[in-house]
Amino acid sequence: MKSKKQTKNNNKKISFLSLPSTKLSIIFSILSACILIAVAITLPLILNYPPNSINTPFDIEMSGIPYVAQFACIELIALIVICFVIKKVFKPIDEWYKNKDDLKYNNSRNIDTIRKRCLNLPYIIFLVELIIPSIICFTILSITGSHEKTMILKITTLIVAFTFLLAVTSYIFTKSLFRKLLSDIYRKDADIGMRINIGTKILMQVIPVCIIGMLLIALVGYTKSIKSSEDALFDVYSKNLSILFDKDETYTYTRIRNLLEKLLIYNDSASVFILSEDGEVDLLSGPAPSSFVIKYTLKYAEQNNGKTYDSYAVDTQGATIKLNTQDGSYYACILYHTNSNEALIYIIATFILVFSLMLVLLIIFVRSLSKEVSMISESLSHISDNKDVDNFTTLPVISNDELGDLCIAYNNIQNMNQENLQKIKNSQDLLIERERLASLGQMIGGIAHNLKTPIMSISGATEGLSDLAKELDMSIGNPQVTEEDYHAIVKDINNWLDKIKTHTSYMSDVITAVKGQAVVFSEDQIYPFTVSELFSRVDILMKHELKNSITKLIIKNETSDNDLIHGNINSLVQIINNMISNSIQAYNNSEKEMPINLSAKIDNNRIIISVQDFGPGISKNVQDRLFKEMITTKGKEGTGLGLFMSYSNIKAHFHGNMTFETSSEGTTFYISLPIYKN
Repeated sequence: MKSKKQTKNNNKKISFLSLPSTKLSIIFSILSACILIAVAITLPLILNYPPNSINTPFDIEMSGIPYVAQFACIELIALIVICFVIKKVFKPIDEWYKNKDDLKYNNSRNIDTIRKRCLNLPYIIFLVELIIPSIICFTILSITGSHEKTMILKITTLIVAFTFLLAVTSYIFTKSLFRKLLSDIYRKDADIGMRINIGTKILMQVIPVCIIGMLLIALVGYTKSIKSSEDALFDVYSKNLSILFDKDETYTYTRIRNLLEKLLIYNDSASVFILSEDGEVDLLSGPAPSSFVIKYTLKYAEQNNGKTYDSYAVDTQGATIKLNTQDGSYYACILYHTNSNEALIYIIATFILVFSLMLVLLIIFVRSLSKEVSMISESLSHISDNKDVDNFTTLPVISNDELGDLCIAYNNIQNMNQENLQKIKNSQDLLIERERLASLGQMIGGIAHNLKTPIMSISGATEGLSDLAKELDMSIGNPQVTEEDYHAIVKDINNWLDKIKTHTSYMSDVITAVKGQAVVFSEDQIYPFTVSELFSRVDILMKHELKNSITKLIIKNETSDNDLIHGNINSLVQIINNMISNSIQAYNNSEKEMPINLSAKIDNNRIIISVQDFGPGISKNVQDRLFKEMITTKGKEGTGLGLFMSYSNIKAHFHGNMTFETSSEGTTFYISLPIYKN
């Protein structure tokens, strides 16, 4: 383990710039700066700002903050807020990154927290980047008071479109950072965090691009149509003013007023007024002009060939002519609206219609794509969950793209899987046969010993019968031999014959049991049998091993002959024998006689067979792996096949289940089997 001094030295090597939060902040800063510069350049062009209205003394006079400074403020405030949020939410990640070599920071609970944040943060940051710049922009424009509400709405709408672009680009660029972090802390059982399906991810990235494209087209189209209308109106009103007035002539104020009243008006909402050089307005008709148009007219109207503007937008503009009088210069002005509500409504309606149609088509496409991906993932899940692995299924290749390649790869995996399953099955059969033969070899010695006693008894019986035959032969014709003597000889003969019959019956049972274990298991051996038959064979085959180990098998059968098990009786005998052998070994050559309980009962229409010992129990390490892999605690003497193959056999061939309970006072294995019904 590293010392505190070593850990401290390692932490010093990680610079501030290499922290994940710093990297993300730098990425966001660069992207947001690029996008805001693009907005600052394109906004005046798209909305057709008046000449000399931004980044000039006039701009400062009207807004208090120059145009460039406004965007700098938006960028600065957005950077401060978002970087603060990033630093705050990234604090645990930075802490882990700085101390990732320290075991204290690499516990599973801490890793799960880090993973969850890395999985969820891209979407949180996406929303933060989407919302905060728009709010800041709207707030700054509202505070300056230099923009009309419609203009603020237009600018904010454009900013929202670009912040969508910012959120998407930063999401794409930061995914590599999060991918690297997630790879470093991946664990097999790791949490997947907030689930976002692939369709939603595609919509998150495609819809913003579509929105910004359609908004830009709509705004540019609207602006250009208004610009054309404005140019036409300006030409008309400018020509009318030129007809009424001569720039080189000196007029009286009254004459200017009288002539201006004769000006032909094409718009009921137009304003006609006279503007003095000191900013005083004499309104002849229409709404009063704003301070913007007054100041702009005095500063720039002459430079613009008499064109003036009422705001930063093109919606309200005017035509002016500067006239000389004896009292000074005056501007004869007409202010008119160039916006078209019908055109605006048409553009908005078209935008909504086209966007809705595009969204519906996109959702249908995304669902189709998601369905293809889900089909593949579900099929792979069936394999990983060990479902239907024996049932070969082929995915139809319905596309000539990467998804089609994935289907082909899946089908290839299925082919390989089937081949591997067959190899495993063949190997499994071979291992089972080896285990069966090994068990049979151990059993033969005991069987030979079991047969020795009845054979010796039969041999003795034949000698006894031989003696009785000689005695009977010698008694024939002997007058001293009475009828009772003959009956006694016959009685002895019958006694010897009963003993021979008993021993031969026992030998027949032993041979039947051994033969069942010696023959290779096959489908022909599957038939219904009773628990009594099962336990009888187990008792015969285990008798010698139980006797040698000073172990007593206590059999308790609570089932009837009507409760049948369907399957290969020899296979189940071997499974139970293996469990009894394990129980014998659990006593570790005890010097006193130890019990093993073999019992059967009915529970919920199932036959429950149990093998119970009173040994030291199974260790936790072995418990977790018992039915999952081939494990043995017998060293070189064990194969590890016993319980693993027994469990597989019970599940596959008997449609049952195998469980166990263990403690320091003993272990009980349970086999649950369905009752066979004709």
